[in-house]
Amino acid sequence: MEQVKIKKPLAWIILTGLLTGTIDALIVILINYDVPAGSIFKFIASGIFGKAAFGTGNEMIYYGVLFHYSIAFIWTTVFFLFYTRLITILKFRSALMLTIAIVIWMGMNLVVLPLSNTPPQPHHFIGILKNIGILALAYGLPIVVIADKFYTSPLLLFIEA
Repeated sequence: MEQVKIKKPLAWIILTGLLTGTIDALIVILINYDVPAGSIFKFIASGIFGKAAFGTGNEMIYYGVLFHYSIAFIWTTVFFLFYTRLITILKFRSALMLTIAIVIWMGMNLVVLPLSNTPPQPHHFIGILKNIGILALAYGLPIVVIADKFYTSPLLLFIEA
């Protein structure tokens, strides 16, 4: 049997995107335990639908979940695909985790949210640090661990010669 190295980044990115989106949602729901989870996802849906997202019914919750995971997949894909370049520049996985968190926070809070229809949210230093910590755990850690595994250990497929 001949060994052929085969890598399927799409499957790894999908797994990582599901993981990052789920961890992020769970942390936000747990930290905001006094806010119904549905309201959190309605807030996310308000980025597109504005105030209409806060009405009754579950439709906007489903949109919020869809938008949340879409955003998670976008960030995961970007950092997964650029992982080897970034780790070469930053050298340390912990530095890359923190960089991922800071870039995501800046992208979402300084670009995406101001351009969306979500209600404006004030920025406080402690809140920013807390959010960056959450993003480091929810995105930085899984992306670094899984992308590192993907890029450093080859998948092997055995083919009859």
